[in-house]
Amino acid sequence: MSKKSFLERWAKFRDEIWETDPHYRGFMATLTELNETDRGVALVATSFLDTLMGDTIAAFLVENSSAEKLLAGFNAPLGSLSTRIAACRALGLITDEEAKQSESFRKVRNEFAHRIEVTFENGKVKDLCNNLSVPESVKDANARAKFAKASMLLLSAC
Repeated sequence: MSKKSFLERWAKFRDEIWETDPHYRGFMATLTELNETDRGVALVATSFLDTLMGDTIAAFLVENSSAEKLLAGFNAPLGSLSTRIAACRALGLITDEEAKQSESFRKVRNEFAHRIEVTFENGKVKDLCNNLSVPESVKDANARAKFAKASMLLLSAC
């Protein structure tokens, strides 16, 4: 197979998905934004995960004001990433491993959100990233690469 024919098929496939999958555009935008600063990578990827989990939970709720109160607004019971992870796990929407990965992303995001001098090579963030489940091909990569790869794998599973 030639490189050109592969690229043409990929472009056709991408365009078809673009039209039919509402999350694909956001997913591709997230891929592009992973070229951000360390803080940007952590905040963008985790924000996208938070949104996907909220959308997933919402898909199982009746559309009414009670459902909206659960997911959105000040002090919404399912408004935080932590509670969304727990709800998705309790409903069987994600596995134990996906919940564990999601918790690690949440903790990394919080480090970047609440501290000034943070990078992927800092102690706590680096440790969290080194404990993420990643393919063998990136086992020896730096913490940022592990975070990016693990987040893409998790986001594609949601």
